[in-house]
Amino acid sequence: MSQQIRLKSYVKRSGRLTNSQKKILEKKEYNINFFNSNKILSCQELFNNYNPCILDIGFGDGKLLTDIAKNFQDLNFIGLEVYDAGVGNILKQISENKLNNLKISNCDAIEFLENYITDKSLYGISLFYPDPWPKKKHHKRRIIDESFLNLVSKKINKGGFLKIVTDWSNYADHIIELLDENYNFSKENDRYLFKNRILTKFEKRGILLGHRITELCYKVK
Repeated sequence: MSQQIRLKSYVKRSGRLTNSQKKILEKKEYNINFFNSNKILSCQELFNNYNPCILDIGFGDGKLLTDIAKNFQDLNFIGLEVYDAGVGNILKQISENKLNNLKISNCDAIEFLENYITDKSLYGISLFYPDPWPKKKHHKRRIIDESFLNLVSKKINKGGFLKIVTDWSNYADHIIELLDENYNFSKENDRYLFKNRILTKFEKRGILLGHRITELCYKVK
């Protein structure tokens, strides 16, 4: 039986890059804070320590992820972003803040989780404002569905967390329904590292538009 092809949760478009972003991206292969996902990843080898590792999917302009990594240097962070502008932005921020606990790749998140990270190797996974694909006909492109939750539950250590924030009410309601029905997760209060986080660009926009911000945190059983 042929395997069902999963639709991408994003559409790559060539956005405008600043000159500094272009320069950084041209040399990203030689940047110690960037890695290509082409083999099974060892978090211990990547960071040269045994600190717990958190995966952030779709970090956008990178400001939130950089700020969290700067405030919690006893934790390691891997950021995935498919858009070049975001990768260029965050690599500059990592350099400016002299961070050793944040590494970046432009790999597709599903591909990364399925092929390049071992089971039970992550302390947590975060998704801040994943693309809501608001039109009903596009809901099948949303990254968070039953298969995604089953996949991430295998990659996160027992007692680790899944953190999701969205400003689309119907997406939030669907995510809550999926998580409450999934025996791998139990709802919990927010983890300490997100308590005093800064607001993202999308979050500020959502607040201005009057959207309901839904913050979810679930523990892996």
